[in-house]
Amino acid sequence: MKFQIAIDGPAASGKTAVGRGVGKALKWNFLDTGIMYRAATRSVLDSGISFEEDSSIIETVKITSIELEDFSGSEKILINGIDKTSTLKTPEIDRTVSIISKIPEVRKELVTQQRNIASQGPIVMVGRDIGSVVLPDAELKLYLDASVEARAQRRYEEQVDFEDKLSLNEVKVDLERRDLLDTQRQDSPLRKNDFYTIIDTTTMSLEDVINEITSIYKSQF
Repeated sequence: MKFQIAIDGPAASGKTAVGRGVGKALKWNFLDTGIMYRAATRSVLDSGISFEEDSSIIETVKITSIELEDFSGSEKILINGIDKTSTLKTPEIDRTVSIISKIPEVRKELVTQQRNIASQGPIVMVGRDIGSVVLPDAELKLYLDASVEARAQRRYEEQVDFEDKLSLNEVKVDLERRDLLDTQRQDSPLRKNDFYTIIDTTTMSLEDVINEITSIYKSQF
């Protein structure tokens, strides 16, 4: 069986935690495609390439090895064989990942990798264009949404161990900027398409969202 659940939505809407929880509940594979874009961004940052040099960015991403390892529920992201997991959710990455992910050639390269992973068995995959582009034939397509205030609070709380921690208002401004980039990019922009089942997570607990999605799956399939 290669059943696919696609979960899309804006930054900090809870996609990763929810998707991981649904995957665990169903005993399926799980992939957060956003972490792949963060890994590509980390590789570009580490190389010192200017964000205005698209051709150099594309070449760097193409030769970058991104591996996802999951041992006993502990996910590790290896970039060119080196564990870079702890460096992928910093404010620096938050500010720059949309610049990298809007480049069509970068998206094409990573989408190919994502589809290969999805072909290996039933999967829950989360991102911003999973239902519309990466897995257009997914049997269940969901869109998680939340107010920007709720999303900013979640992202702010994730920064607890960062040295360059942003204020709550700075996080909110960053999210609003990222929303603008994600919804207005020319290549596979973030959209609430009609084929999505939309779930507003603003006031829902993580457990409630996971339970709702697994209930939808079990009732429909």
